[in-house]
Amino acid sequence: MESNLSKDQSCLAEKMEKFVEEMETRVLDTFARLNGSKNLQTRDFLYEEADYTVKVSRGKVIEKGGFELCRVKKELPPMIPEPIWNRYMQIDIYPKTPLVGMLHIAMYFSYQADGGDMVGGIMDITPGTIIEEDLSFVKGEMDKIFEKRGLDVGEFRASLEHGNHKEKLKASCVGVSFFKNFLEINEENFDLVKEAVETIFDAYIKVLEKRKGQKFSETDIDAMFDMRKRWLEKQFFWDPFPSTGLTPYEVWSMQDLPPEVRF
Repeated sequence: MESNLSKDQSCLAEKMEKFVEEMETRVLDTFARLNGSKNLQTRDFLYEEADYTVKVSRGKVIEKGGFELCRVKKELPPMIPEPIWNRYMQIDIYPKTPLVGMLHIAMYFSYQADGGDMVGGIMDITPGTIIEEDLSFVKGEMDKIFEKRGLDVGEFRASLEHGNHKEKLKASCVGVSFFKNFLEINEENFDLVKEAVETIFDAYIKVLEKRKGQKFSETDIDAMFDMRKRWLEKQFFWDPFPSTGLTPYEVWSMQDLPPEVRF
């Protein structure tokens, strides 16, 4: 652990690092279980500004699933202040069935050289075919996390429900965002974020396991490819990290671009 972190900061940094490692195992094991084999492609991308590791699985249930780990090494203006210690984790899943949408989870933990710290992130499902029963289930599981803490989940959904995320991407907004409401790093906030990531991932996988063998129509397939096209457009045109080059193209294209897009 970085020597210029305080004892309390080092303790929390170790917990965050362990959480990221545990999620990597959980995600990749789930990919292998559902697809029947690991079939894992791994690449390291080393840059002056940041180092990335991307692991992608492809198969009959999860057509493409990615797990990305990033360590930022220097300031990335205007979005990322100079870090002392940080971890970034991203999870993306494109199921083979068009009955289940695409899952996206991104979390960033950072202690900064200016003395600040932050937890930022976003997690949501972008559907093709909309099955209200499934989206309501995931939304309800997420609501419980905030209700038991006496928090208004609406404050963490507000940024999802307005602007490009809702209007252009047409995401479900059943998840939450910590990017507009950055959290300070403490035990309480770490526990909230950890449970949120675990909950939306587990709820999504339950939906996928329920729907993966069900029949679907050409309309469902068309809806899936419309959704994938919207995600592609997001990455190229209006998401600030990929569209401005803050995240290198070879990294995000491997991690989260759809396995197939139709025009």
